[in-house]
Formats: sequence, structure tokens, C-alpha cells
Amino acid sequence: MTKPCPQCNQLNPPDAAFCRGCASPLQPSAPFIGQQQAQQWPGANVGGPIAGTNPTGAQPSQKGLVAMILAIVAILCCGPFTGVPAAILGWMELDGIKSGRTSPDSKVMAMIGLWGGIAASVIHAGFYILWILLSMMSAAANPYYY
Repeated sequence: MTKPCPQCNQLNPPDAAFCRGCASPLQPSAPFIGQQQAQQWPGANVGGPIAGTNPTGAQPSQKGLVAMILAIVAILCCGPFTGVPAAILGWMELDGIKSGRTSPDSKVMAMIGLWGGIAASVIHAGFYILWILLSMMSAAANPYYY
């Protein structure tokens, strides 16, 4: 059973907390038999959610922030050793945002982590290959090291 978004009418998975289309929070699923549904005050959501708040009460994920920090470290010094984990964490966070399991607040940080990790890994791998080739050329040019 899918959940329609009250803002854009996008159909979302039943376990999604946020809409795939517009990222607005979705209402919780209908309660099971024997549970009472929480009553809201009339007009409680007149203006919509307040900016910077999480109306569902779910804790936001920190994977986007960690991915961005790892990507910055990868660009500065560590290359693929932190670039690959940055790309993986960024990918996981973007997948969670896309499927509606995670708050979309960290989307930009996750994208920086994903693409920064990939770029740092490729650039550093190129430098490693270049260093090996230059070392081999240097050794071939002077076979007798004095």
C-alpha cells in the first residue's frame, strides 16, 4: 500500500517518512487495530512545518556530513583511503533521501561527499600511476646507480 503526498500527490512507499517528489513530510501510516491515533489540534499545520524543524520526530542522518568531511580529507591528503568511504557514504545517504527514509536536509553534503570522494580517488590514483611511471623511466635511464 502506497502513501500519497498531501502536497504533490506523488505515490511513496509505505515506510517513507518524506515524499520522493517534493520532500515534504508524510503522515504516519494508519494505526493497527487496538492503537489510538494521535489527535491534532485544529489548524496545527496552517503554515506548514517551520523551517529547520523535523515534524516527524525522526533523527536526521549524519552520513552526509561524514561523507563531506571524508571527501575534503581525501582531496587534501589521503586520496582513495578516505575518498572511497566518502563516495560510499554519500551514495547511501542519497539513496536514503531518494527512498524517503532520511531527511533531505543533508542532500548537498551527501552530493559533495559522493562526487568529491570519486574525484579525489581518481586524481590520486592518476598521480600514483604517474609517479610509478616516472620512477621506472628514471631507473631505466640510469641503470648503474653511483
